[in-house]
Amino acid sequence: MLAFSASIQSDDFLQQFLSEFPLALAVLSVPVLLLYCTIYTFVKDCHALSVFLSIPTLALFWLSPYVAPIHCGAARALLNFAIGAGTMKLLDVLARQNNFPQYTSGSRPPDWIYAMLILTELRYESFAPNQIRIPVRLEPFSEPLQLLLHIAAFAALQALPQVPPILSYEILIAIYVIWTSMQLLLRYRSSPALFGPLYLADSFAGFWTETWHNAFAAPCKSLAYNPTHRIVLWLGLPRAAARSAGVLASFMLMAIFHMHALAPLLSYEGLKRIGLFFVGNGVLTVVEVIVWGRRKHWARAAAAWIIQTAFASWVVMAIPFAHGLMELNWKEICRPKDYI
Repeated sequence: MLAFSASIQSDDFLQQFLSEFPLALAVLSVPVLLLYCTIYTFVKDCHALSVFLSIPTLALFWLSPYVAPIHCGAARALLNFAIGAGTMKLLDVLARQNNFPQYTSGSRPPDWIYAMLILTELRYESFAPNQIRIPVRLEPFSEPLQLLLHIAAFAALQALPQVPPILSYEILIAIYVIWTSMQLLLRYRSSPALFGPLYLADSFAGFWTETWHNAFAAPCKSLAYNPTHRIVLWLGLPRAAARSAGVLASFMLMAIFHMHALAPLLSYEGLKRIGLFFVGNGVLTVVEVIVWGRRKHWARAAAAWIIQTAFASWVVMAIPFAHGLMELNWKEICRPKDYI
């Protein structure tokens, strides 16, 4: 009887999702359109108007969940992700007013297309400056082939006991598969690979700068790294300290972004561990570079894999995937959490 009631309740949440999500997307499209207009006015060198438009754009991004509430946790997480990404894009554009991205992929397109490319290219692939840094040793490789290899690895992990270390690898590979699939479907011709092969990661620094996706490297640099770097230098501290502080600030920004995006899905403990994961990786990256510099070594790679696996396993223990991703009840993740 209890199972039957739970099934009905899950169906109710699914129906609620189907009725609420389209309206939420429609409401969110308003600040997205304003974001495009803000970028377009920047392209037209109307900076004062662009700054003025940014105010209602930010307000509407953050008010949209209240205008069109959505109770499915998974859908709300997606909207939070979009709100966070849109906010960082807007602030990144404002921060670049003295160093606005210049088109470098052929003849300059019309301004309305130029603005659309700025809006849709997270990594500014068609522009300079951008944050794409793919080492020669990781190129060339076939993204479709790497996608198939990682799907096969994900499938193989399903046959193993679903203990925290295995679950942490499953989540890592699942993110790779989802993002790479989207990249292959939606990419521009000028878009380079989004990830390097995960199995080639050989350090904390290498993982975050060479292997993992750099979709949010631009706002991390303009909103966190650069301001922190300038402040530390202004205080009279060494340049190495300024670089380390900038790296830590970037990881803190990503901690806040991911905690906000995942708030509808995770408990307070889960969110705390997500935040500590990113901040901790910033600290580990800085310490690793202090110890090893640019030197490659098998001991450095082994230490990074062991420590990162242990760290990620600790985080996974607070995430409700105890029986593996394939056993997850996808209707249940629509249930709102008690703390929301």
